[in-house]
Amino acid sequence: MNKRIVCAAIRNAKGRIIMGARHYDGIMHTTLNYCTDFADWQDHSQITQGFIDQKGNFLTREEAFEVAAGNGQIIRICGSEDKRRLYSENLY
Repeated sequence: MNKRIVCAAIRNAKGRIIMGARHYDGIMHTTLNYCTDFADWQDHSQITQGFIDQKGNFLTREEAFEVAAGNGQIIRICGSEDKRRLYSENLY
């Protein structure tokens, strides 16, 4: 089975991951409000934006682009193709 991108995610410097339909959407913000280590999430220089595959693996935007492009998940052009970085808008 090929990898598939299933949702947006952010990862902090400690390797903790928060997921949502889109980066920093309401779901992510609600989850962040419940984080006991919220300060770790406020330093955006320590946050990596990416995606989760169907097995729960975190992929950077660049890694996720390769997966999504390789299995036909990209259905919309939003200007990221020249950078080879995946954005939620590419998927739906």
